[in-house]
Amino acid sequence: MAYLYDVKVKSIDVANKTAILDIDTIHPDAMYFSNNLAFAIRLIRDAALGDSPIAKSFDMNCLFDNNWLKENARGYITKCELNEVRASGETEIKNNGKEAYWRGETDNASAMITVYFASSLWMQHLNTKSNWRSSAYPATVEFVDRAPIDPSNEIPDFSDDYANSGGWVLVKSETLKATDSLWPKEVFIPIYTEKSYRRSTKLSGADLNKSTLEELLFKTVFALGRNGIKTFGILVPRGDDYYSVISFSKGGYSESGYKIPDVLTLGASEFNVNDSAKAVRFGA
Repeated sequence: MAYLYDVKVKSIDVANKTAILDIDTIHPDAMYFSNNLAFAIRLIRDAALGDSPIAKSFDMNCLFDNNWLKENARGYITKCELNEVRASGETEIKNNGKEAYWRGETDNASAMITVYFASSLWMQHLNTKSNWRSSAYPATVEFVDRAPIDPSNEIPDFSDDYANSGGWVLVKSETLKATDSLWPKEVFIPIYTEKSYRRSTKLSGADLNKSTLEELLFKTVFALGRNGIKTFGILVPRGDDYYSVISFSKGGYSESGYKIPDVLTLGASEFNVNDSAKAVRFGA
């Protein structure tokens, strides 16, 4: 896809989670500016390198998926304002009831927009010297109101102190009717407490796919959904491209289901092997 715009950061305010961008057209097909959230998130993501939080959070292919944009755009960018357009001829910013926009045919046009971020980490890759090219364009979808996706809410790495861990559960496959044929006859699983589990790997974006999840089946994992819900437990299959994380306690178990697009991060977890003497029998 050809680049349409040259983008520069005019100013940045980390405390208020805002950035003002100057945009210049560099291609004849660049005939519009917009406060559309898809336009904004595509602009911002085009500036991100592989080690930045927003680059790790979602794959570029998500930006071509209108359903993903509909469900998630407001989780990263809460608002975008089209403040100014500079071009020869008519430059009035119009509003169709859904977005503010300018569209025209000209060799050279510029605009200034203000982007409001859900978390300052989503703008961590930007500074006042940032300059990049973008192929951004709007999306004709109704963006869903949702809670901000805030990576600072992720559970940090856990302490090596497992003195207060919850112990273990000896699970017999016959107690899990939906997975009888898939489980070994019995397996020791650490009870869900934050002291029991610790992340050892972390997958996100393009690394979250059917192949990588298949490698984690029936292993202890940590999962963070795009809805902000965090889960520790055993990863099990539940159908085509659908998985569950089962968490255990002494009295029973709970289950959280995920499709791959629903997951923000997922990875293997390790646990306190020194607690095996505390095992209790599940379902006894």
